[in-house]
Amino acid sequence: MYVRVKRVGSRRYAYLAKGVREKERVRQMTLCYLGPVAKLGFGIPNDIRRKVQQRFQVNWEKVEDEIRQIPLTLEEISQLRRENFNPTARTRSGPRRSRAKGELSALSKLAALGFRERFEKIGDREYRMR
Repeated sequence: MYVRVKRVGSRRYAYLAKGVREKERVRQMTLCYLGPVAKLGFGIPNDIRRKVQQRFQVNWEKVEDEIRQIPLTLEEISQLRRENFNPTARTRSGPRRSRAKGELSALSKLAALGFRERFEKIGDREYRMR
């Protein structure tokens, strides 16, 4: 079994597939849908794992390792960040007050540091999770 990535329009989707011999050819047989590549950046959700585990015996460590090797585009990374960003951190509670001097630059430096820890650049506008 291996992870197969298919592009539909501008989005990419991951599937679990295996090679099946038909006469003299080997063809790919899709076993199940894993989800959009952008959503799999933090791992395969537990509900998908349970569904797949009912039908197949899967080595999840190998599958997750293959998913980590898929290069992510900047658009997929930004989608991943938007979906996993804590909504309470987005809004400031209480009365509106101005930011402290240097607060924005400190926040952007922290975000860049976290980004560099999680991703490595592999091409122009393409990154891979470490």
